[in-house]
Amino acid sequence: MAVLETYEWCDFWWEKTDCYDKPRVLLIGDSVTRAYRPKVNELLKEAAYVDMLATSKAVDNPSLMREIGYILSHRDFRYKVIHFNNGIHGLHLSEEEYQKGLEEVVSYIIDNCRAAGIILALSTPVTVEGKKEVINAEFTDKLIDRNNAMKLIANKYNIAIDDLYTPMFGKSGYRADDGLHYNDEGENAQAKLVAEKIMEFL
Repeated sequence: MAVLETYEWCDFWWEKTDCYDKPRVLLIGDSVTRAYRPKVNELLKEAAYVDMLATSKAVDNPSLMREIGYILSHRDFRYKVIHFNNGIHGLHLSEEEYQKGLEEVVSYIIDNCRAAGIILALSTPVTVEGKKEVINAEFTDKLIDRNNAMKLIANKYNIAIDDLYTPMFGKSGYRADDGLHYNDEGENAQAKLVAEKIMEFL
Protein backbone atom coordinates (compact mmCIF):
# COMPACT_ATOMS: atom_id res chain seq x y z
CA MET A 1 0.00 0.00 0.00
CA ALA A 2 1.32 3.44 -0.95
CA VAL A 3 2.17 5.91 1.81
CA LEU A 4 -0.28 8.79 1.43
CA GLU A 5 0.03 12.44 2.39
CA THR A 6 -2.48 14.23 4.62
CA TYR A 7 -4.10 15.67 1.50
CA GLU A 8 -4.00 13.98 -1.87
CA TRP A 9 -5.22 15.72 -5.01
CA CYS A 10 -5.21 15.58 -8.80
CA ASP A 11 -5.92 18.23 -11.44
CA PHE A 12 -6.40 17.48 -15.15
CA TRP A 13 -6.47 20.24 -17.78
CA TRP A 14 -7.10 20.03 -21.51
CA GLU A 15 -6.62 23.25 -23.44
CA LYS A 16 -9.07 24.14 -26.25
CA THR A 17 -10.33 20.61 -26.83
CA ASP A 18 -12.16 21.61 -30.01
CA CYS A 19 -8.94 22.66 -31.75
CA TYR A 20 -6.67 20.39 -33.80
CA ASP A 21 -4.62 22.91 -35.76
CA LYS A 22 -1.52 22.79 -33.55
CA PRO A 23 0.42 20.07 -31.73
CA ARG A 24 -0.26 19.31 -28.08
CA VAL A 25 2.12 19.45 -25.17
CA LEU A 26 1.55 17.66 -21.86
CA LEU A 27 2.92 18.94 -18.56
CA ILE A 28 3.03 16.32 -15.80
CA GLY A 29 3.96 17.59 -12.35
CA ASP A 30 2.77 18.97 -9.05
CA SER A 31 1.50 22.32 -7.75
CA VAL A 32 4.59 24.10 -9.12
CA THR A 33 3.65 22.76 -12.56
CA ARG A 34 0.02 23.74 -12.03
CA ALA A 35 1.12 27.31 -11.32
CA TYR A 36 3.26 27.76 -14.42
CA ARG A 37 1.03 25.90 -16.92
CA PRO A 38 -1.13 28.92 -17.93
CA LYS A 39 2.02 30.97 -18.45
CA VAL A 40 3.64 28.23 -20.55
CA ASN A 41 0.45 28.02 -22.58
CA GLU A 42 0.54 31.76 -23.20
CA LEU A 43 4.19 31.65 -24.28
CA LEU A 44 3.49 28.74 -26.64
CA LYS A 45 0.08 29.91 -27.87
CA GLU A 46 1.27 30.29 -31.47
CA ALA A 47 2.97 26.91 -31.49
CA ALA A 48 0.99 24.43 -29.35
CA TYR A 49 -1.81 23.73 -26.89
CA VAL A 50 -0.63 22.92 -23.38
CA ASP A 51 -2.47 20.23 -21.40
CA MET A 52 -1.64 19.21 -17.84
CA LEU A 53 -1.74 16.53 -15.20
CA ALA A 54 -0.87 18.05 -11.83
CA THR A 55 -0.94 15.68 -8.87
CA SER A 56 0.32 15.09 -5.36
CA LYS A 57 1.16 11.46 -6.15
CA ALA A 58 4.74 10.32 -5.69
CA VAL A 59 6.41 7.83 -8.02
CA ASP A 60 5.72 4.89 -5.68
CA ASN A 61 1.96 5.51 -5.73
CA PRO A 62 0.15 3.23 -8.25
CA SER A 63 -2.44 5.97 -8.69
CA LEU A 64 0.16 8.13 -10.43
CA MET A 65 0.49 5.58 -13.22
CA ARG A 66 -3.30 5.35 -13.45
CA GLU A 67 -3.62 9.13 -13.70
CA ILE A 68 -0.95 9.27 -16.41
CA GLY A 69 -2.63 6.39 -18.20
CA TYR A 70 -5.96 8.22 -18.08
CA ILE A 71 -4.68 11.39 -19.71
CA LEU A 72 -2.70 9.43 -22.29
CA SER A 73 -5.78 7.33 -23.14
CA HIS A 74 -7.46 10.29 -24.85
CA ARG A 75 -6.30 9.34 -28.31
CA ASP A 76 -7.73 12.51 -29.90
CA PHE A 77 -4.92 14.35 -28.15
CA ARG A 78 -1.62 12.75 -29.10
CA TYR A 79 1.30 14.57 -27.56
CA LYS A 80 4.24 16.01 -29.44
CA VAL A 81 6.10 16.79 -26.19
CA ILE A 82 5.75 15.60 -22.58
CA HIS A 83 7.43 17.60 -19.81
CA PHE A 84 7.71 15.67 -16.53
CA ASN A 85 8.41 17.41 -13.20
CA ASN A 86 8.16 15.19 -10.10
CA GLY A 87 10.30 15.33 -6.98
CA ILE A 88 8.78 17.37 -4.18
CA HIS A 89 6.18 14.84 -3.01
CA GLY A 90 6.78 11.43 -1.43
CA LEU A 91 9.34 12.44 1.17
CA HIS A 92 9.11 8.98 2.76
CA LEU A 93 11.02 7.51 -0.19
CA SER A 94 14.72 6.77 0.01
CA GLU A 95 16.97 7.80 -2.86
CA GLU A 96 16.96 4.22 -4.16
CA GLU A 97 13.17 3.88 -3.86
CA TYR A 98 12.63 7.15 -5.66
CA GLN A 99 14.96 6.20 -8.50
CA LYS A 100 13.25 2.82 -8.91
CA GLY A 101 9.76 4.38 -8.99
CA LEU A 102 10.91 7.15 -11.30
CA GLU A 103 12.32 4.71 -13.82
CA GLU A 104 9.08 2.71 -13.81
CA VAL A 105 7.03 5.85 -14.48
CA VAL A 106 9.36 7.17 -17.17
CA SER A 107 9.42 3.76 -18.87
CA TYR A 108 5.63 3.73 -18.84
CA ILE A 109 5.48 7.15 -20.50
CA ILE A 110 8.02 6.09 -23.14
CA ASP A 111 6.14 2.87 -23.89
CA ASN A 112 2.84 4.71 -24.30
CA CYS A 113 4.10 7.78 -26.19
CA ARG A 114 6.88 6.60 -28.45
CA ALA A 115 6.40 9.49 -30.87
CA ALA A 116 6.66 12.17 -28.16
CA GLY A 117 9.72 14.12 -27.18
CA ILE A 118 10.14 13.63 -23.43
CA ILE A 119 11.74 16.15 -21.07
CA LEU A 120 12.60 15.47 -17.43
CA ALA A 121 12.70 18.56 -15.20
CA LEU A 122 14.95 19.05 -12.19
CA SER A 123 12.93 20.00 -9.10
CA THR A 124 13.16 23.51 -7.68
CA PRO A 125 14.90 24.27 -4.35
CA VAL A 126 12.92 24.74 -1.13
CA THR A 127 13.38 27.52 1.43
CA VAL A 128 12.37 27.80 5.08
CA GLU A 129 8.76 28.89 5.52
CA GLY A 130 8.62 32.63 6.14
CA LYS A 131 12.34 33.06 5.33
CA LYS A 132 12.66 33.35 1.57
CA GLU A 133 16.43 33.79 1.65
CA VAL A 134 17.14 30.66 3.77
CA ILE A 135 17.42 27.31 1.99
CA ASN A 136 15.70 24.40 3.73
CA ALA A 137 18.87 22.30 3.74
CA GLU A 138 17.36 18.91 4.62
CA PHE A 139 14.54 19.15 2.07
CA THR A 140 16.76 20.59 -0.65
CA ASP A 141 19.44 17.93 -0.10
CA LYS A 142 16.76 15.32 -0.77
CA LEU A 143 15.73 17.16 -3.92
CA ILE A 144 19.34 17.25 -5.10
CA ASP A 145 19.45 13.45 -4.73
CA ARG A 146 16.23 13.21 -6.72
CA ASN A 147 17.54 15.55 -9.38
CA ASN A 148 20.59 13.30 -9.67
CA ALA A 149 18.23 10.36 -10.16
CA MET A 150 16.47 12.34 -12.91
CA LYS A 151 19.82 12.88 -14.62
CA LEU A 152 20.69 9.18 -14.40
CA ILE A 153 17.35 8.13 -15.92
CA ALA A 154 17.63 10.83 -18.59
CA ASN A 155 21.08 9.58 -19.53
CA LYS A 156 19.98 5.94 -19.58
CA TYR A 157 17.03 6.62 -21.90
CA ASN A 158 18.58 9.51 -23.86
CA ILE A 159 15.99 12.00 -22.57
CA ALA A 160 16.42 15.77 -22.36
CA ILE A 161 16.81 17.52 -19.00
CA ASP A 162 15.23 20.87 -18.11
CA ASP A 163 17.17 22.41 -15.22
CA LEU A 164 14.66 24.35 -13.13
CA TYR A 165 16.83 24.03 -10.02
CA THR A 166 19.86 26.17 -10.82
CA PRO A 167 18.01 29.28 -12.08
CA MET A 168 15.77 29.27 -8.97
CA PHE A 169 18.54 28.74 -6.41
CA GLY A 170 19.24 31.83 -4.33
CA LYS A 171 16.45 33.84 -5.99
CA SER A 172 14.53 34.97 -2.89
CA GLY A 173 12.67 37.51 -5.02
CA TYR A 174 11.02 34.65 -6.90
CA ARG A 175 9.65 32.88 -3.84
CA ALA A 176 6.33 32.64 -2.03
CA ASP A 177 6.33 32.69 1.77
CA ASP A 178 5.58 28.97 2.15
CA GLY A 179 9.04 27.95 0.94
CA LEU A 180 7.71 25.53 -1.70
CA HIS A 181 6.01 27.75 -4.23
CA TYR A 182 6.78 30.87 -6.23
CA ASN A 183 5.36 34.33 -6.75
CA ASP A 184 4.28 35.67 -10.12
CA GLU A 185 7.82 36.68 -11.07
CA GLY A 186 9.16 33.24 -10.20
CA GLU A 187 6.39 31.48 -12.09
CA ASN A 188 7.11 33.65 -15.13
CA ALA A 189 10.79 32.73 -14.97
CA GLN A 190 9.99 29.01 -14.74
CA ALA A 191 7.44 29.21 -17.55
CA LYS A 192 10.02 30.84 -19.81
CA LEU A 193 12.51 28.05 -19.12
CA VAL A 194 9.90 25.34 -19.70
CA ALA A 195 8.58 26.94 -22.88
CA GLU A 196 12.07 27.39 -24.31
CA LYS A 197 12.93 23.75 -23.67
CA ILE A 198 9.64 22.54 -25.17
CA MET A 199 10.20 24.66 -28.29
CA GLU A 200 13.32 22.61 -29.01
CA PHE A 201 10.96 19.68 -29.76
CA LEU A 202 8.21 21.48 -31.68
